[in-house]
Amino acid sequence: MARQLYDYWFVQFDFPDENGKPYKSSGGKMVWNERLKREIPEGWSVGSFQDICKVNRGASPRPIDDFMDDTNTGMPWLKISDATSTESPYIHLIKESIIPEGIRKSVTVTPETLIVSNSATPGIPKFMGITACVHDGWLVVTKYKDPLKYYLFFFIQDLRNMLVNTASGSVFKNLKTDYLKQAPIIITPEIHLSKFDSIIKPLMAELRNKSVERINLMHQRDELLPLLMNGQVSVMPPEVNCDLSERNDILGIKNSMKNKLIDSVIANMGDMLSPQELFALRKVLVREVEGYEIIPTPDNENKTKKANDDLATQFISAKRIEGCSEKTLNYYENTIRAFLDKTSKELHDVTTNEIRRYLSDFQAKRNSSKTTVDNVRRILSSFFSWLEDEDYIVKSPVRRIHKVRSELTVKETISDEHLEKLRDTCTELRDLALIDFLVSTGVRVGELVTLNRSDIDFNERQCVVLGKGNKERTVYFNARAKVHLQNYIATRSDSEAALFVSLAAPHNRLTISGVESRLRQLGKQAKVCRIHPHKFRRTLATMAIDKGMPIEQVQRLLGHCKIDTTLHYAMVNQTNVRNAHRKFIG
Repeated sequence: MARQLYDYWFVQFDFPDENGKPYKSSGGKMVWNERLKREIPEGWSVGSFQDICKVNRGASPRPIDDFMDDTNTGMPWLKISDATSTESPYIHLIKESIIPEGIRKSVTVTPETLIVSNSATPGIPKFMGITACVHDGWLVVTKYKDPLKYYLFFFIQDLRNMLVNTASGSVFKNLKTDYLKQAPIIITPEIHLSKFDSIIKPLMAELRNKSVERINLMHQRDELLPLLMNGQVSVMPPEVNCDLSERNDILGIKNSMKNKLIDSVIANMGDMLSPQELFALRKVLVREVEGYEIIPTPDNENKTKKANDDLATQFISAKRIEGCSEKTLNYYENTIRAFLDKTSKELHDVTTNEIRRYLSDFQAKRNSSKTTVDNVRRILSSFFSWLEDEDYIVKSPVRRIHKVRSELTVKETISDEHLEKLRDTCTELRDLALIDFLVSTGVRVGELVTLNRSDIDFNERQCVVLGKGNKERTVYFNARAKVHLQNYIATRSDSEAALFVSLAAPHNRLTISGVESRLRQLGKQAKVCRIHPHKFRRTLATMAIDKGMPIEQVQRLLGHCKIDTTLHYAMVNQTNVRNAHRKFIG
């Protein structure tokens, strides 16, 4: 999420303007910068990396014996071999080398200091998780204003490919420090940096905590592995392929709360008992709690609910940054919160079987279609995959739940005869213009209701609509729609800017539900079944393909990102299929 926000604000320049709208997409003024060979926002400038911070090398390496202390005191020593490829922005030492007190004056790096790998795997930016002295295989970035910290981190990430390409050395690559110092960087106004910093800071703090947990787990692994090798502890046999809840059943832990309680006791006793004694204690606890049911207190339930709700809120924020519409965000949020209301567990304890049961109950209680159930599965999959990517959970429990197969039905289009019946039924010029505009442009109803009179170019018989994902596209209408639109607009005496308005005063802009209701009414009067706005869109796609329009152009006309979506809309006329068979096959 942090990386996406950086890209959105400082690469695409869609940071919030003074009205809270994306700057560049909303028409913010851009000026050409000769050094970058691209446009940047007006008032921004470009400087060199060394203009806003200082870059130093770490301490020169010495024989390892020089850095060891018999008393095992001193400061941790960060070598270039400690560079990790993990996605975590923080670096901690798994196995610390210790240097004596006298070396501390070399290069001491405190937590949160920005460092960059200089050799071996060059160009990796990290924040220090501990205080340590660093090897000269690292570059230390200092003396910058505080709001610049995360901005510089993501800038170096973006610059890494260029840094690697300029690195020298046949075996071990080494960065050219001067290249980093001279690298052009956009000088961003501090108001945007401060806002960016305030959003990113809690996210990075969470990542730092996760990094610490990871190191602790690796220490535990190193302690338990010898016990596993000599048979003092055992694991489940490899042929048992089950999720967490099934594994607990096999171990005799029928309640996940029992597992939490046992883990908590073992963790608290870890400093007082040996690994062998801890293993024996776990076996006793598993046996003793077998006959009891453990239920969380209301306080714990409230904490769990709040933690789950917070994660759901963060996920929706991430999707908003990705550019999802408010309608999509509401659908995501309602679906996820409906699921959270049905579980009392923390999200990292939710299992695959529980989600399967939820989907089954959802379908049974609501008599939902397979498509609706798969939409719920898809949203939950997106949510849990995000939790996995953000290191809140180890693995998404939805991975093993496959797509719900739905029946592929041929959806109806509106025939020429039915279109004429609808036109004959219209007693208002607005309705006639509405029908011909829909069938000739194929616009979505949400796009239709946002159009204004000023958007229509009658000379070219076209207009620009704002589609899904705030993407603009040009649509075209035929001569019949042009005439009916002009006749309709000529009869209007209101001052409303909207292209289509209500018939009754005060002639407000038509809403989506208003268009749908009116079309149903016209269809009923014309005795044409199931008339709705989207049917006109499907009709346009089918007619276009039947008349030979290339599918790529139909895709562009409808505003689809994927051509597969266009194919779902376009139901080729069966008569044309029969004629084509006779022509090409005989």
